[in-house]
Amino acid sequence: MARVDRLPPPPAVPKRSPPVAVTGEEDVRIRGIAGGPSIEARVHVPSAALRAIVICHPHPLYGGSMHSPVPLAIAKALSDSMRERIAWARFNFRGVGTSEGSYDEGRGEVEDARAVTEYLWGVVPGVPIAICGHSFGSWVGLRAAAASPAVDRVLLVAPSSLFFAVRGDGLRFSGYKAIFIGTEDEFCDVAEARALAGEMGAELRVFEGFDHHFLKSRRAMASAALPVLAPEASVP
Repeated sequence: MARVDRLPPPPAVPKRSPPVAVTGEEDVRIRGIAGGPSIEARVHVPSAALRAIVICHPHPLYGGSMHSPVPLAIAKALSDSMRERIAWARFNFRGVGTSEGSYDEGRGEVEDARAVTEYLWGVVPGVPIAICGHSFGSWVGLRAAAASPAVDRVLLVAPSSLFFAVRGDGLRFSGYKAIFIGTEDEFCDVAEARALAGEMGAELRVFEGFDHHFLKSRRAMASAALPVLAPEASVP
């Protein structure tokens, strides 16, 4: 598949995935940081969580939401395999769904991810937190992780500089980092992902035949993500 070098203009009305409930989740309204917009989220918190995971969705202007296929696949995998051991939250960035506010070119979206991270830190105090983002959400998650001392792991799924550039504050994150990329990704080729992994000190996993949205098998991608995000809960 040919790599895209320039994004088309975003649609006037983005087409979003329909809402999907995942077993174990509850609807939660999360207060924004420092009076920022309140955030619509779906959260699962077991009584004895070993870890918490924040899931960031792809670009809001192109239809991204917490119900987009990649975030949804990861939430379903967590529910199926780790529901009693892992807390997680997927959420809508500002201006998406019933989250307040409007798109803020990544700046405010980082604050949204931080608000969700702080919320989880409050309800499961003392457990480590991982952040996983898809595409635009990977850059947002990385920058939020750099500002959140509770976060020790980040997974960037199909990152692309076409959506959001790496900036210095994101590169300050010193915890474990991993990148998932497909060989058929339209927005980031394997060579670019390998160079990024080297710059960040991240592990790189390449999925043969997968595109930017992991259409070939999102279940396989999500299954591979679980031990990266929650290694302590993946031990039999």
